[in-house]
Amino acid sequence: MNAPSSLPPGRPAQAPSRAATGLRAAAARGALLTGGLKESRLDEEQFAHDLALMLRSGLSLIEALRTVAERQSGGAAQAMNRLLEALRQGETLSTALQASGHFSTAMLACVKASELTGDLGDALTRYATNATRLRQLRSKLISACVYPALLVSVATLVVLFLLMYVVPRFALVLEGAARDMSPMSRLLIDVGMALSTVQGPLLATMLGSVGLLVWVLLRAARAGRLGSMMMNAAGRLPWLRGLVRTYGQAQLARTGAMLARSGVPALKALGMCRALLSAPDQPRLDRALAAATGGAPLAQSLHDSGLVDNLGLRVLRVAEQTGALDTALDRLADVHDAVVERALERLGRVIEPVLMLFIGGVVGGIVVLMYLPIFQLAASIR
Repeated sequence: MNAPSSLPPGRPAQAPSRAATGLRAAAARGALLTGGLKESRLDEEQFAHDLALMLRSGLSLIEALRTVAERQSGGAAQAMNRLLEALRQGETLSTALQASGHFSTAMLACVKASELTGDLGDALTRYATNATRLRQLRSKLISACVYPALLVSVATLVVLFLLMYVVPRFALVLEGAARDMSPMSRLLIDVGMALSTVQGPLLATMLGSVGLLVWVLLRAARAGRLGSMMMNAAGRLPWLRGLVRTYGQAQLARTGAMLARSGVPALKALGMCRALLSAPDQPRLDRALAAATGGAPLAQSLHDSGLVDNLGLRVLRVAEQTGALDTALDRLADVHDAVVERALERLGRVIEPVLMLFIGGVVGGIVVLMYLPIFQLAASIR
């Protein structure tokens, strides 16, 4: 699709200006809400949403991209300027997007298919809607990991403070005053005294670890890999491994449906979604697509590889007969989304009280073991 340079006939001349002005005002409000933070990485979801909004408002592609470029900074702004220059030189939009290196394979395929059908605005709207749904589900899954991790981190800091600072001071008071203290209290005091002797190196190690973790997270965020890194970490947790796999299958179905609806052939669309699956499922998709390419039914191939269950098999069989594969994949994605959301809700109801009981037991146990010698001392005085 070559960049159009004029408005469609019959459009009021002021319409583009109002749309562009409204989007610039929205960008200013967004900058205030985010504290004026500037991103150097292009937000693909926001890019698709904004570009679709302006194209459907009547702006030309060049004017729409120029308005999007005004909202960017750093490397993203430079990429947008190169994109505009490539379009002025006659490149198609999909070729220019691919050369920028800022866009996913699914986005490129969606735009390339729309160049044949002429519905770029609708295609970008479908892509943005799909990306929003997946981001919301990913956020819920990541939150299921982050909240327990924060609880455990705070509890660890409290326990270390008690062991390194409070327990040694209790030991100085009780040394020689309660020789007959319980073995558990004696063990607690020994551990506290041992930690207090290495307090400096231990604190330095902890601060260094926290600094390294923050650096890794910030670097991943700038590169746009924070979400995938968190998902990979969640996939290593036993209680979340199955949910991460189901989430990957939801991404496969949802993105495959979006690409098929945009005109991408079914097998090619599913192959483009390979990276969205969890690592164990990627070879299974390769085997399923190879079997389907060899003439086997797609539904049966996906079922034999373990990517869809009996429900998915029956839904896809009907889709193969009716030709409505995109609708069937959307329905499968809805099923997977519902499974993940219900499982996360149940997990949240269980894991929070369990963690609170565990943390309370550990902290309370330390406090009781510290005060137990005092009670014994008071009893001996009587």
